[in-house]
Amino acid sequence: MSAKDTRIFLLDTNVFVSAIKRSDRQTATLGLILNLIEMEDVKLVGNDLLAEEMVRYAEEFRSETASWLIGALLRKTRFVQVKKSFRAVCRRYVKTPDPGDLLHAATCLQESAVLISNDKHYSQIAEAGIVEVWTVAEAISHFISTRRR
Repeated sequence: MSAKDTRIFLLDTNVFVSAIKRSDRQTATLGLILNLIEMEDVKLVGNDLLAEEMVRYAEEFRSETASWLIGALLRKTRFVQVKKSFRAVCRRYVKTPDPGDLLHAATCLQESAVLISNDKHYSQIAEAGIVEVWTVAEAISHFISTRRR
């Protein structure tokens, strides 16, 4: 596997929450995350705020699944410091009051990562071609068809 074959993704907090909020069943979102963790040609990237958010939700939705998944995600994810210049670019397109939303988009811009999120407030930055954004359904569709080949 070459570096150019490796894809980099940031899983927004809503993806993690969707995977763990119903610990009594395996959702397609949980399956997506498990596949991403196992795939050698996929790298995950994040920032300190993303880690804090995921840990907070793992504690809120306390279960064996949440505990295992947060550990696996923290091991697989490379956490980076985001430069101010990338935050400044994204600030023009991400208009939510949540500082995490801006930081997640800026992380993706800095690291050339695809943002996987169901949040609609990333549509403007995606439409401008600044950050590539996939919905969870798009990510599931992509990785299911990729694994079947």
